Amino acid sequence: MPDTATEAEIRRQIRELLVEVFGGPAFVSALHDAVSLREAGVPSTALVALLVAMEDAFGFEWDDDVHPEALRSIESLAGHVVALRS
Repeated sequence: MPDTATEAEIRRQIRELLVEVFGGPAFVSALHDAVSLREAGVPSTALVALLVAMEDAFGFEWDDDVHPEALRSIESLAGHVVALRS
């Protein structure tokens, strides 16, 4: 992904990754970007798989001290990726 990607494009890619790790588009298509992934029912194993997939897709590694709020939703995950690139 080029560094010029917008936050909206990053959110779209995160959604695609979530479809792959969560097992289907029905759940993800109904999920609002700002909704807590945990509260929406994403199990911890799928969240970890998503984080690993994001590392591969966006070319970074999560810091051990990443703030938990950055992992909350599609919106916050995308914001974290954007912040890493600036």
